[in-house]
Amino acid sequence: MEAYESLWIYDPMCWIGLTHGAFIWVLMTIYISPEIAWISFACGGLIGFFIWLTALGYRQIKVAKFTLYGIAVNALLAIFSGWLAFG
Repeated sequence: MEAYESLWIYDPMCWIGLTHGAFIWVLMTIYISPEIAWISFACGGLIGFFIWLTALGYRQIKVAKFTLYGIAVNALLAIFSGWLAFG
């Protein structure tokens, strides 16, 4: 690890990338319903895509990686909501 790099746990942008989709899903689950929260992937995926592009533009590979993890978490939560709604 280079001297100017810190751990991801201390980087707030990594946390934003990792938690943005789950946060959107939780808000939709609370305020609408768990069965409708599957649509959160449309919003979380799009926001995550632009966070990812911005991180790549600024060459923040660690942030880009955690944003992809956040999109994956949002997709899993949306699949769970879809299973509740359509299963």
